[in-house]
Amino acid sequence: MARTLSELERRHGARPTTVFTRLVDRPGTCVLGHPYPRAVLLAALGVDDGPHLAEMAARLSGAPHPVLPGSGHADGPARDLTTLQSLDDLPVLQHRPGDGGRYVTAGIGVTTRPDGSGVNLGFYCVQVVSARRARIFLDPRTDAHRNLKEWAAGGRPMPLSVFLGADPVHAVVAASRLPAEGDDYQIASRLLRREVTVHGAPPVPADATHVLTGLVRDEREREGPFGEFKGYYVEQREGFVLDITDVAARPGAPWPSIVAGAESGLTLMSFQNEYLMYAHLTGLGVPVRSVRYSVEARGEFVVSIETGAPDLEVVREAMRFDVRCKLVLCGPDLGHVGQALATYGFVSHREPYYRKGRVEGERLGLALVVPPTGRPVEY
Repeated sequence: MARTLSELERRHGARPTTVFTRLVDRPGTCVLGHPYPRAVLLAALGVDDGPHLAEMAARLSGAPHPVLPGSGHADGPARDLTTLQSLDDLPVLQHRPGDGGRYVTAGIGVTTRPDGSGVNLGFYCVQVVSARRARIFLDPRTDAHRNLKEWAAGGRPMPLSVFLGADPVHAVVAASRLPAEGDDYQIASRLLRREVTVHGAPPVPADATHVLTGLVRDEREREGPFGEFKGYYVEQREGFVLDITDVAARPGAPWPSIVAGAESGLTLMSFQNEYLMYAHLTGLGVPVRSVRYSVEARGEFVVSIETGAPDLEVVREAMRFDVRCKLVLCGPDLGHVGQALATYGFVSHREPYYRKGRVEGERLGLALVVPPTGRPVEY
């Protein structure tokens, strides 16, 4: 299946959204490949490409809507989900030949602090080990890792829910670098402009089609390798043990699958970076027209900021806000970046680029401040 998706991507020049409906080794299930193309994210928000940045920034600054408990048992699935025997009942893929096994890649993990506060949504890759056992990688910089440390300090494993198939806006929130305080469902309610209904503990959206629940132990095992979004394998590393307690699915609902490093994963990466950068700069009073993170640069490392007032201070502020970006371009007309670089004069800002605490070369910011002279060529 993964090979077929890759071949379709090469044939079409983009990764199509594809549903596999007849799986020989998982009868009765189906798989949805590339569930979050840009058009789906925009449709979920009810906005058009371009104007969506200003609209999303405005929604983020507004008041949240209520987060309401839905139907179903406090610790069990909603009424329209069916309890399955184990992970083996799900069509979890091995996405690349060098992966260490089958991975849940489109699942959104939900964690809380021991007192139930600090609800966090995040994409955390889950490697299936057996019918009831998995390994989950929680980067020490994530809110989920912070929550795990608090649970471990009290001598208890951390409850975890993983959901798939809910409103795509939850995926936008899960992929975003948002403040650690508060409840991520409140962020979702702002973007949706309506209340959000959840159930279970940790809570999952009521419209989720697949839900896994389990306990994360402060115990590590080797996890990986895994084909990451930058286009390289992350070799084996220490992941936390995840004991699965319940598996539930809506009958007939397709199992969503994201291929890290392909368009399906990079679209979420670029989308969240764009609206967060836009909201940050406009919040400082910068008259930004558009922000675009290049999918070809893995959705994270090259950003174009279009503004009628480009200068080095805008570049420095963008680099302060996004320390992972390697190249920042700021100019008045970046519809064709190559043309802009060819015709505008620019000033630059450089600083060290840090990766995992070590310096790996430099970061570069360019402000296109000298406009071209003369009359553009016609036709």
